[in-house]
Amino acid sequence: MKKYTLLFSALLFVFICAAQQPIKFHSIQGLTILGRAFPTQTTYRRFPDSLESLLRKPVWQLSNNSTGISVCFETNSTQISAKWKTGSGVQFPHVAATLVKGVDLYAMDNNQWYYVGIGKPNNPVYQEASIIKGLDGSVKQYLMYLPDYENTDSLLLGIDSNAMIQNVTNSVFANKKPIVFYGTSIVQGASAMRSGMAYPAIIERGLQTETINLGFSGNGQLDSMLAVIMSNIDAACYVIDCGPNLSPELAVERTLPFLKLLRQNKPTTPILLVAQIQYPTARFISSLDQKIKLINQHFNKAYTTLKKEGDKNIYYLPSKGIIGEDGEGTVDGVHLTDLGFYRIANAIKKKLQTILK
Repeated sequence: MKKYTLLFSALLFVFICAAQQPIKFHSIQGLTILGRAFPTQTTYRRFPDSLESLLRKPVWQLSNNSTGISVCFETNSTQISAKWKTGSGVQFPHVAATLVKGVDLYAMDNNQWYYVGIGKPNNPVYQEASIIKGLDGSVKQYLMYLPDYENTDSLLLGIDSNAMIQNVTNSVFANKKPIVFYGTSIVQGASAMRSGMAYPAIIERGLQTETINLGFSGNGQLDSMLAVIMSNIDAACYVIDCGPNLSPELAVERTLPFLKLLRQNKPTTPILLVAQIQYPTARFISSLDQKIKLINQHFNKAYTTLKKEGDKNIYYLPSKGIIGEDGEGTVDGVHLTDLGFYRIANAIKKKLQTILK
């Protein structure tokens, strides 16, 4: 009996291999690219070259990361692979390589986005990965997020050699203004396991609205130039989440001027100011708890000032409970795990649903 079982398994394996179509790789030229701030961009960077001289060097360098950028496509392939080129050998002790250098694939089913598979990095620069096999061959809409903490120089999509790939015919993102997020490494996505779990990406899928991720690790410091740049993006809403990169002194010095500059250039676009999250360790470190409270007091004062001046489109989201209160939402007391991102995304999404009605 064991002999026949082994023979059947071998024949089944041969049949599957024979049925598997050879892969053909395609350029993504002509497909919809989400997450780029300006329509003239042709690269997978967040800002065009013309902005380099206007930004602090670390902000410019981080803007070259393909954070939040994704490609939308339709295919009837039974398998999907990818080849992509990343720019360096960057590593972080608290961040998974799948977030830093991997690609992350979702598919639409019953008008909702669901995780499909991850393209794991396996090389310092040139990556190639099989993401999923065994699909049923029906036409589906896909959304592939690019690496979160790397520069992406190229991307090719691999499908069955006899399958089609094309731009999405009825995209849920079409004819909607994007939501622009500006902030720190937490906005950028540290330390999710994959790029689709950064909270702006979770919100993008949940609201089915394109998001622009302007998270800059260690450098979400309310630079006035970012207010000018953001005001040149025709947005549905601006979300400001910079608390973790500010001192109380910077918060009092920069918050109100930043918001007023953004409002000067965008008189009616909603602005959501997010309070700094409560770090779990602040429960035990009184000086840290006091620092967070001071920053949030300055945020709330700036918000209240604008409200008193008649701004009807300024909003404030307190941080209490936003990543949970059990201390399990971070990897290191600061940067969020997937659990923390899921929680903060739900809180901000709920607020945005009210704002964007």
